[in-house]
Amino acid sequence: MAVIVRENEVFESAWKRFMRDLISNGVMDELKERTYYKKPSLERSVVNRELKKRKTRHHRAVRKLKSKYGKGYSM
Repeated sequence: MAVIVRENEVFESAWKRFMRDLISNGVMDELKERTYYKKPSLERSVVNRELKKRKTRHHRAVRKLKSKYGKGYSM
């Protein structure tokens, strides 16, 4: 990744552009993830927790729609 410094540009603004590019490309997130070792069991538990959240949100939405449109509504 490279940022070309423009003529008469202050270093801080070029640095901000560089950091924005890193963040938008996900490099900083990858760096955070690789900073510490995570046990595979911990990674699985995080994934399972996220799946459970998603499933709960889905079921709440379905229940809300059923209450609004009647019991015949299904997704």
